[in-house]
Amino acid sequence: MIKTRDFISRRRTLAAASVGLAVVASSAALVAGSGGTAGAAVPGRITVVLGRTATTPVPNCPQICRGIVSSTGFQTSNEQGKLPFTVPFDGVVTAWTITLGQPTNAQRSYFNNVYGKPPKAHLAILRHIPRTDPPKYRLRRQSRIRILTPFLGRTVRFKLGNQMRVLKGDIVALSVPTWAPAFADGLDSTSRWRASRDEGRCVGAVVDGRPQQMVRSTREYGCNYSTARLLYTATVVKRR
Repeated sequence: MIKTRDFISRRRTLAAASVGLAVVASSAALVAGSGGTAGAAVPGRITVVLGRTATTPVPNCPQICRGIVSSTGFQTSNEQGKLPFTVPFDGVVTAWTITLGQPTNAQRSYFNNVYGKPPKAHLAILRHIPRTDPPKYRLRRQSRIRILTPFLGRTVRFKLGNQMRVLKGDIVALSVPTWAPAFADGLDSTSRWRASRDEGRCVGAVVDGRPQQMVRSTREYGCNYSTARLLYTATVVKRR
C-alpha cells in the first residue's frame, strides 16, 4: 500500500546523494547499465566515473516511495569524501547512468498527477560563482532530456552523442523537470547534497524548487540535505 501521507510530509525534501570518484585505468572496462554491459577504455586516456561507489543503495520505491522532484541537485559529500561530482580535469562527459526504483501503478499515478509526466531527467554542468553565500551556480551546459518510463526498476546507461565539454572544477548535477525514482534515503550523515532552492525554502511547497534549465542562468543552491543519495553517475574523459 502506498504510504502517501508519509511521502507528502517529506516529498519536498527532494532527493539526492551520490557516489564517489572512480578512476578507470587505460586498460580497464567501464560498467555500463543494468545488464553490466561494458566497453573497453581506450589505451592512453584517463577516464573517471563521478559518483560511482563499490555498492549502490537500493532506491526507495516501491516501499515508502520517494523520488527526486522538480529540482537540480548534486552530492556535496558521501562516504568517500567531499564533492564527488566535481570534475578533476578539463575533458568531456561521454555517458551517464541513473538507477531507478520501480513504483507501483498507484505511486506512478500520484507522481504523474502532482509533478507532471512522464518521469524524466538529464545532466546539468554547473560552475560555482565565487564568494556567494548561500552558494550560487551558473548553468554552463546540459544534456538532452531522457524519458525514464521504459527503464523503471533498473540501471540504465545513456551515451552522449554530442559529448559535453567540461572544465576542471565544474559540477555534474542531475536535473529533474518532473520526477525520477532515483533516490535512496536513510543513509548515514556523510551523504549530503544540494538542491536548486532558495535558503529558507528547503521544506515546503514544490513551487519553491524548480530545475535549473536555462543555459548561462544563475541559481541559488541554498538547501543542503543529508542522509540521502541521488543515484546517478557521469563518465568523464580527460581532454588530450
